Amino acid sequence: MNKYVKDCTEKYITFTDDFKMKVIKLDAKWIYHRQIFFDCWFPEYVWNTDLVPRIVWNWRFKFKNKWLEWLIWTKKWRKKWEKIDINKMTKDEYIVYLETKNAYLKELYKKAHWHYP
Repeated sequence: MNKYVKDCTEKYITFTDDFKMKVIKLDAKWIYHRQIFFDCWFPEYVWNTDLVPRIVWNWRFKFKNKWLEWLIWTKKWRKKWEKIDINKMTKDEYIVYLETKNAYLKELYKKAHWHYP
């Protein structure tokens, strides 16, 4: 495992804060981003993808327009879907739930079958 990788899953590669700062410093010296990843011993399937320019651009943007804490902030956040347990609803709550769902489906149907006049 590379010393610049904090965590790695099938979807994400989380880089260390030191590596992010190193990339920002070398990028400021006009060193090519793929060369930076190559010099840091990343395999070819990492540095030879479209992912590397987007990562470096994102870090550069965060570093210039936000602040350093945003650059080294590595927490992944995804909105959790609110799960509705229908079995625990009262009859009145269930009726309101079904009315809301029907109204939503009607609006969705209107958008799906809209024709240009």
